[in-house]
Amino acid sequence: MTTWYTQPVFGSQLAVALVALALLALLAVRPLFRKLSWRQHASLLALRVALIGLVILALLRPARVSTTSKPQTGVIMVLADTSRSMQLTAGDSSRSRYEAQLAALDSAAASLDELSARFDVKLYGYDSDLTPVDLTAGRGAWPAKPLGKETDLGSNLADATRRELGRRILGVVLLGDGVQTALEPRIETQAAARELGRLGAPLFTTVFGPVGAAAQSRDVAMEYMQDQYTVFVNNEVVIRGLARITGYVNKDIPVELLLEDDAGQVERIGTQHLITRLDGQQLEVSFPYTPSKPGQYKLTLRAPPQPGELVTKNNELQSFLNVLEGGLKVVYLEGELRPEQKFLRRSLNDSPDIDVDFQWIDHRRRDQWPVNLGELLSDPDWDVLIIGDLAAAALGDENLKALEKLVADRNGNAHGKGLAMLGGYHSFGAGGYQNTPLANVLPITMDRFLKQDFGVPIVEKLHLPGPLPLQPLADHPLVQLGAKSDNASLWTALPPLRGANRFAGVKASARPVLGSGTHPILVPGEYGDGRVVAFAGDSTWQWWMQGHQSEHRRFWRQMILWLAQREDTAKNNVWITLRQRRYNPGAQIAFEVGAKSPTGDDIPGATFQVEVTLPSGKKEAARLTQQGPAWNGLFTATAAPGDYRLDVTALLDGAPLGTAQTQFLVFDQDLELASQAADPELMARLANLTKESGGRVVAPEQLSDLFRELLEKPRETLVEVQTKWQLGDTALDGWLFLLCFVTLATSEWFLRKRWGLV
Repeated sequence: MTTWYTQPVFGSQLAVALVALALLALLAVRPLFRKLSWRQHASLLALRVALIGLVILALLRPARVSTTSKPQTGVIMVLADTSRSMQLTAGDSSRSRYEAQLAALDSAAASLDELSARFDVKLYGYDSDLTPVDLTAGRGAWPAKPLGKETDLGSNLADATRRELGRRILGVVLLGDGVQTALEPRIETQAAARELGRLGAPLFTTVFGPVGAAAQSRDVAMEYMQDQYTVFVNNEVVIRGLARITGYVNKDIPVELLLEDDAGQVERIGTQHLITRLDGQQLEVSFPYTPSKPGQYKLTLRAPPQPGELVTKNNELQSFLNVLEGGLKVVYLEGELRPEQKFLRRSLNDSPDIDVDFQWIDHRRRDQWPVNLGELLSDPDWDVLIIGDLAAAALGDENLKALEKLVADRNGNAHGKGLAMLGGYHSFGAGGYQNTPLANVLPITMDRFLKQDFGVPIVEKLHLPGPLPLQPLADHPLVQLGAKSDNASLWTALPPLRGANRFAGVKASARPVLGSGTHPILVPGEYGDGRVVAFAGDSTWQWWMQGHQSEHRRFWRQMILWLAQREDTAKNNVWITLRQRRYNPGAQIAFEVGAKSPTGDDIPGATFQVEVTLPSGKKEAARLTQQGPAWNGLFTATAAPGDYRLDVTALLDGAPLGTAQTQFLVFDQDLELASQAADPELMARLANLTKESGGRVVAPEQLSDLFRELLEKPRETLVEVQTKWQLGDTALDGWLFLLCFVTLATSEWFLRKRWGLV
């Protein structure tokens, strides 16, 4: 079918008509100085009309569209699974799934050969990628063994479809066990099947392998263990895991936990024996452990291979244990759940080497006072005790005597315990501590006769009203918020306290280091072999709320370090943080690095170098980008399973600040062999998405019938093809038009010249 149409200049046929009328009007102009014969006049008129016709033709730009139908041959694709899961049993015999798949294709070879004589038949093997397979006499040159490491159904279906774009896909035959094992598939399986349905191509699926209970085999699998644990030296940590046992009912299965240090020395933490009463039951194991040395360790939860197990790589699971050196344990006793305690704990918890044990002693339960702190005080692991807004009656003389002794005496330690008392309505003298053993411990004096009772108005002589701006009174580690030249301005910028306790005086052996006007606010002191601090304030939480989080963290951290007598031994802390410690092969490893000063502040200007040691021993650098005080890193060369180590070096002006090291693990997974069951439901869902085009599930013995059915379908499909021509589209058009125009114009001029008109 042919259709003519015009595309006039200016998009208007009226404009072309007006031009044509103007040109035709010019034909009325005749020469006046010589009379022409009617034949001469007719010749010139004919030439001019022809020229005007060419001009009008050029202005109209005529075009022609021709539609023709031509046959299009179809293509049929056969995709067979070549992944390692096809090595598993087919379920109905001693054959593997792969052998059963090849046998089904061989039985249909004659039909496939006949089909390939009339249609374009493409064979592909698939695992993680799609591989073309040669077809000869109905048989494919399939690999001898299926060795693919993972199965990506959706991506391979999509790739096969893209290779035949523009062609009629008469059918896609997908063979395999239907188990999707790709960790990061490029195309979702159902999306690929829906695309086939949109193209009108039927998907036929054939499944090999046992289903459900028929696929159950013997297996001991370690299914869960936290990917990392963190604990301080000499503190107990409990390592827990989950094991699933299939096919070994009433059999004793030993499970052991191993600890490996940086030198490769392995220690067996313990062994537990599991006995399952139900097939496939999941059981818990737990191993308490108290590390005696700091460092990073690898944990391995493992069960020995059992008779009849097909897959043994899942018999063990690995994790990491970080043992921190010099961890400080802080006990915080509080009588009122006020904002101060919340933000104080938040700042201390930001320090990885400080562990806060918070205990609320509710003042509304005074009938249960004094509380029993015997177990807590007898624990040798704590370093500093903080007493918040808590009356002396809550603790009682017995606890306070024990506390006084712990601060004063070494008790086998390098020094006594640290003690801090914070401001509050029931702290210091207001809390009745003037007549307790702590009166001798605290570095301040208290009024002997005044006390703040519960449920009565505030005794003004015991408290200072706010606002109370703060200023350092001495050069002391407790009040050093930054460089000495900036320290005073940093304190001035902090929000003033809303109020504070009023001290009766400061003992002669102590001196205040922080004050407000003439009032002492922070007074450090020593008692025996221990250190004590009296801090009259209770509203430093405002610092945090008004954007001074760094100053708040530094103030409280250095107070704990000073009380624990660690301020001189603190070092720059280079840190590295991984979001997790176990990854799948090929995963991107994102991490952060940074450096902090001994007081917990970020070190500005620090730069970092990160080197990754691969399982092979090869070293590679990791990319880093700065994000504020921290640096973000990314490492992607994780194809090989095994242990990886990150080494971080921090530099400041070219000089080393310190180093840090951590490890992560890339799973040595065998997902292809982990699942013994086929997944016919997935294959059925995929075929069902092309049901309108004829897609369905086909049994292996029905493959020959399927190929014959495809043979009986129309062997070719007519496709409409349109061709378009427009004046001037080609160089030939342009030159012919120009030749005609020049010939006519030249002829008209020649005749006028010959007849004496020019």
